[in-house]
Amino acid sequence: MIDSVWQGNDFIVCSAAKLPLSSSPQWIHDMYGFSLAILSFTIVYGAFAANTFHGAMNSVPRSQIDTGKAFGMNKKQIYFSIIFPQMWRYALPGLSNLWMLLIKSTPLLFLLGIQDIVFWARELGGSKTSIFQYPHPDWRVWYFLSLLIFYLLLTKISEIALNRVSKKLYLPI
Repeated sequence: MIDSVWQGNDFIVCSAAKLPLSSSPQWIHDMYGFSLAILSFTIVYGAFAANTFHGAMNSVPRSQIDTGKAFGMNKKQIYFSIIFPQMWRYALPGLSNLWMLLIKSTPLLFLLGIQDIVFWARELGGSKTSIFQYPHPDWRVWYFLSLLIFYLLLTKISEIALNRVSKKLYLPI
């Protein structure tokens, strides 16, 4: 007789089929979760970045590419002399937007159980947590406030840096 793989709303998986194995040390579980988070961010934001680059390369005027061909340039010379330098003017606003979205989405790792800075703000700020017990009252609001300031500063520094790059490329801000 075959046992049901469903136990209520939970899908029961054989312990030998789980990744990582339940007998693995905790650091393996942590690295597995962290690598899955990195992989998912890479796939999602990499697809957005590829689409941004594709649109930026297609935004370079066709007449300039034809002029390069008329001067006898091969495809590699046209790409590195005409398309690549000019595509940055079109790609940078989209890439800067992706960078800001990535900064703002990294705290979501906390919801996946990854021990990031949001996790440690909660752990260190509480008077009694799952890992430690502190002799102080609940300070989580101060830790989260400092984390808010950190993210705002990181966003502002990124904005300043991206504006400087935009000005260097003569882009409207």
